[in-house]
Amino acid sequence: MPLKLDFGYATATGPRERNEDYGGFVEPADPQLAATKGMLAVVADGVSGGSHGREAAETSVRNLLADYYATPDTWETPHALGAVLAAINRWLSGQLASRTDAGGMATTLTSLVLRGRRFHYAHVGDTRLYRLRGETLAQLTVDHVWETPGMSHVLKRALGLDTHVLPDFGEGELLAGDVFLIACDGVWEPLGQLELHRLLKLHDAPQRVADALVGAAHAHGGQDNATALVVRIDALGETDEAEDALSDARDLPLPGKLGAGARLDDFVIEDVLHSGRDALIYRAHHEKTGQRWALKTLQPILAGDANAACRLLAEEWFLKRVHSHYFPDVLALPGRNFLYFAVRYYEGATLQDQLDAGQHFSPVEVVTLMIRVLKGLAALHRLDIVHRDIKPANLHVDPAGKLRILDLGVARCPILDTRELHAQPGTPSYMAPELFNSIEASPQSDLFALGASGYHLLTRNYPYGEIEPFQRPKFGEPAPPSRTRPDIPPWLENVLLKAVARDPAQRFETAEEMLLALERGEANPLLRRRTPLIERSPAGAWPLVAALSIALNLLLLFVLLAS
Repeated sequence: MPLKLDFGYATATGPRERNEDYGGFVEPADPQLAATKGMLAVVADGVSGGSHGREAAETSVRNLLADYYATPDTWETPHALGAVLAAINRWLSGQLASRTDAGGMATTLTSLVLRGRRFHYAHVGDTRLYRLRGETLAQLTVDHVWETPGMSHVLKRALGLDTHVLPDFGEGELLAGDVFLIACDGVWEPLGQLELHRLLKLHDAPQRVADALVGAAHAHGGQDNATALVVRIDALGETDEAEDALSDARDLPLPGKLGAGARLDDFVIEDVLHSGRDALIYRAHHEKTGQRWALKTLQPILAGDANAACRLLAEEWFLKRVHSHYFPDVLALPGRNFLYFAVRYYEGATLQDQLDAGQHFSPVEVVTLMIRVLKGLAALHRLDIVHRDIKPANLHVDPAGKLRILDLGVARCPILDTRELHAQPGTPSYMAPELFNSIEASPQSDLFALGASGYHLLTRNYPYGEIEPFQRPKFGEPAPPSRTRPDIPPWLENVLLKAVARDPAQRFETAEEMLLALERGEANPLLRRRTPLIERSPAGAWPLVAALSIALNLLLLFVLLAS
């Protein structure tokens, strides 16, 4: 059952010459968009000290209502709100320099996102968000004003006041019957908490509440514009997670093990490409178009396993959102009758297949491959998706030399993590050291895995030696790859060693940073950081410090006795 809301909105100019408030709300007609992004309500109050307060408020609200729904589905709500507000703030703050007429453009803004069973808000300024739950009215936001006497109306933070904006973010659980109020200072200041509470309880319909609040604000002597947006929660959604987008196909039956010539919906099976612990992958062709596809499904033993089904469908969900040619194309299957998904089949081989066939990679070839992988990872990380299993076996090169990143089966993003409980997926020899201590995977751990992959392609070894499953490894210092491959240029060795540094703080922060280091190459070589002895071997460093201290004390004693 989807989340059901009722909205009410009212605004009035009052004694002022013009109304500098602006508000609005969006209820997406698309159920999938409503499930992933939710419903959005916003109120902004243009700063009266500037000559463009109304324009600032209206521009901010309109852009937020439009651009929030254009952010990736994989972004968490605070990330999406923060990114859009930062862009709006940059535009507003830049208008002061670009316009010839006097006066700046600034506005307060409070936004509320309601999705499934949770709410999120972003707030800057002194517009307020309240929640009425039962008999209790709570103010959820804090006014960004100076607390000095006589300056309680002077804003410390607002959109457009500075080149950078720092909104407050918050979230919480929804309950059926909750009523939210977003009100500008022209409403909450003349009415006060008690009158707000009384009027919210007096009327049931949100529109009547909004009208009553605005009318009462001016009746109580309010001299400012008055705006109120009221939202009532009529029914909760089933969940607040992106799994809503997977629910339609989650309960489909598995196709079972199929042989060559078998039919699966509109596909004819040709061969089994892979049979693993959980997954089955078939090569098939579409009976009408003849186009070859790889069909991924689950092993029959997992029939009825809802978590395994969600993991499979999450991989399809990710692939549909990664618009990059470094990943396989995924086919839309609106009428499928079984639990599987289809990606385009590409001839060629993985880098691991090439290694197993005895191929040796030159430094130039490895740099070229890593640059391509980094461009794909940059696209993935911009969506807040971490691959978690980068390795040569998941990097495929077709006959035309085009590289693609395979297998998002253990990938995750903050709003959709379908892994098994307490699982830390990945291939041990390519996993960053912190992952063995149950630290969450990050873009940096993907970059570690790519550095380890490049290291392995060049040397056939691993930076910290081969690590077996369920082993608890101890990480020292990675051996320089030039010991095995003297033809590796020093600048490339430095890039690889930085990528696989034991300490995440010493690695590249982003795929773009590592990409730049590889593209610049010898023209702007990366300097190698020499690890201090106390970091390389604390147990060996302290005896050396003690010995030096004793020697220094003996020397001082000798000097004193000699004098």
